[in-house]
Parts: sequence; structure tokens; C-alpha cells
Amino acid sequence: MPRKDVYCCLPAPQRVGTSFESTKWLSLDPCGLMGVSCSWTVHLFSFFVLSTKVIGGSMFATTIFVLLYTPISILAMSSLYMAWTSDPGAVPMGARPLVTVRRASSSSGELEASSTSASSSTQTSRHRRGMRRCHKCADNFKAPRAHHDSITGRCIVKFDHFCPWVGNAVGAMNHKFFVLFIAYTLCTCLLSIFLLILRAIHCGYVHDDDDSDEDNNNGNNRYLRSLTTTTAAATATIYEHSECFHWHESYSVLLLMIVSFVFLIFTCTMLFDQIEAIETNTSKIARMKMSVGQAGTELSRVTEEFNEMFGGSHKDIAWHWFLPMPVEFPRGMEKVVLGYEWDATFDPVPYDDGSGDSNGMNGGTTAAATTTTITTAATVTSPTNGHGAHPPPTQTAAATNIEMTVTTNSPKLNKSNGGDLTNN
Repeated sequence: MPRKDVYCCLPAPQRVGTSFESTKWLSLDPCGLMGVSCSWTVHLFSFFVLSTKVIGGSMFATTIFVLLYTPISILAMSSLYMAWTSDPGAVPMGARPLVTVRRASSSSGELEASSTSASSSTQTSRHRRGMRRCHKCADNFKAPRAHHDSITGRCIVKFDHFCPWVGNAVGAMNHKFFVLFIAYTLCTCLLSIFLLILRAIHCGYVHDDDDSDEDNNNGNNRYLRSLTTTTAAATATIYEHSECFHWHESYSVLLLMIVSFVFLIFTCTMLFDQIEAIETNTSKIARMKMSVGQAGTELSRVTEEFNEMFGGSHKDIAWHWFLPMPVEFPRGMEKVVLGYEWDATFDPVPYDDGSGDSNGMNGGTTAAATTTTITTAATVTSPTNGHGAHPPPTQTAAATNIEMTVTTNSPKLNKSNGGDLTNN
């Protein structure tokens, strides 16, 4: 589906949509707009019915509604707004790959004996993956953990799925808000059912209008009326509380009860499905590909130091996990999580690595974002003795692994020199 934008003049002129030229992210997919409208309607409808028809006359129910339901409902709607309007991690036009070069030798640091003499030095270079481009995004660079979303028309880093209930794609930068939305919606469903049960108990006890005054004063004919009592029978009853009159006949209360149970089951299932994503810091697509062996470690988490979904400086649970605040990573780690480098000064055109090779993955150019392993073995050979005796076995010293990160505007890999670093 093509990317669509609209122009919004309030509060300032902005281009709203999901295209590369948009200044404000917002998916305009009709199905997504209907879904997110339904989510807003459900929360606002529940809040209205509970406040007007359920908690009246009960101090305990009012306290639960004010102290628990109201703040949780606000958090749920705030999370919905953030998940709906936040950029999920779309790769911008002109993004450049992060190049990692590794220099390594043997896996062990011990000296190994060889029965035959070796050459003075040995170098091996292996390109693990070329520069990925997305032909659906005008051959723009495609980050290692990005997948193309046909609804928004963009490549999304750690793309999990497009959720119509939040009207947006779920990716690296708004996955937190999606999880908070379904978690807080689950809590509101539980509290709504609890308040409905309290109201049923509060308004359940009635008197028959043909009871004598003496029996009514003694409470002998006080009973709990069934919720299935017909309307004709209900007219012959006297409620103990005036706010309970016609409460059992309210269609809005019945609808709230149905909605609460349906969304309780739905959100429980969705939250259970997201537990693995929270623990592994990988998207659903990445987990599916890795489970069938279609991908290596390039789709797994990039660090163990913090949780990629909720951000922060450590992986332990923190207070900011539970608030719909923008995700923040340690300094310099956001571009590592996203897998690309981008600045507002970059030209809004697909990045050209200068290699001139157009046979990369997904119709792109190769040999820019590569991981090169260079193995160097220092060979030490003892001279022969004067009697023509054979020299002792050659010994090879193993070097220590060295890893460094080279940005794309620094020296690049030159294929003609076997993977050596050369200046532009």
C-alpha cells in the first residue's frame, strides 16, 4: 500500500503521514483508523458508564473508581496515544549502515604445533552480509533488523506486527507503549468487572411492595433479586436505594459487562504473547525466522546491558517501564539498537557507498555494511642444523581478538585490497 500524507495547519503547518517527507508520524490506514477509534470509544464508554450508572451511592465503589480505575484508565489512553502517534522505528531516507570490522586469529590463545611449515603470514577475509536495500523504499538502506511493513509503506526496525487497535506498526520505538496499552487495558477490564459485581450486590436487595409495614421494618421479606427477573416483576419491587431504580434494565450496563469480559480475554491473550518479546528483546518476525533457521544472530538482541523494549541504563525493572514516556537508551546506543546512522544533514537520497555494485540483497548494493574477520598467524621456524636434520615443528602464535566500529563517513572497506581499510 502506498504511503499517504495529509497537511495539517494546527497548531503549525505539518505534513502528517508515514512517508519519508512527513514531519509528524501518523498512519492513515482506514482499518487502523477504525481500530484505534474503537479503542478510544471502548475506554471512554467504560469511563462514562461506570461514573454515571455504577458507582453512585457506594463510598467503597467510588473510592476504587477514583483511586484505581481513573489513573489506570488515563495511563491506558496515554499509552494508546503514544503507540498510535510515535514513529515505530522507520528507517529514514539517506540512512547509512554501521560498519563493524573484527580482527581475529585462532579461537584459543595457546601455541599450536604444526607438522608442516606454513607461510610467513596468512590472511582470510569473509564478508558475512552485504549492504541491504529495500526496493519498496526506493532502494533505501535496510537496517539489519528491519522488515518492510506494507501498511505504513516503510521499513521498521524490529517490526513485530501492524496492530489495528493502536492504528500503527509496532516496532523498536513504540513496542513499549503497545505493551503498556494492553496491560493497562487488562487492568481496567478487571476493575470494571469488580465494580459491576459491587453494584449488583449493592442494588440486589429489594422488598415486595405488597409486604406489610411491620414486615418491612423487621426486614423479614428482604431478599436478593435475581438479575434475570422480568420487567413486569421488577415493577412490583421496592429498591433499598433510590439510585438502583431501573439499574438492572440498563442496556449500557449490560453492554459494559459484555465488553469488559471480551476485552479481558483478548488482552490476556495478547499480553501472554508479548512475554517472550520482553524477555528476549526480539520481534515476532525475528523469533519466527530464527526458530526455523532462516536467520542467524543478526536478528537477536544487540546487548545484554539493558532492555531494548523499555530502554534505560540497565536490564532490571525500573519505574519508567510503567509510564508512557519516550524510550531512552544509554548515550550512543540508540543508533546501535536501530542499526543505522542518520543525521538531519544527510542528503534525502539512498546512501551510495561508492562500490558501484548493484547486486546486493533485496536489489541493493553490497560490500558496505560488512563484517570482516582477518586472521593473522605469526610463523616462527627454527633453522636447520649443519647435519641436514629436519627442523622442529613450526609454531604459530595466536593473536588477541580486536573489535572496532567504523562509521560510514570514516574509511571504508575496499574490496580490491582484500578487505583492508582505505581512505575515501
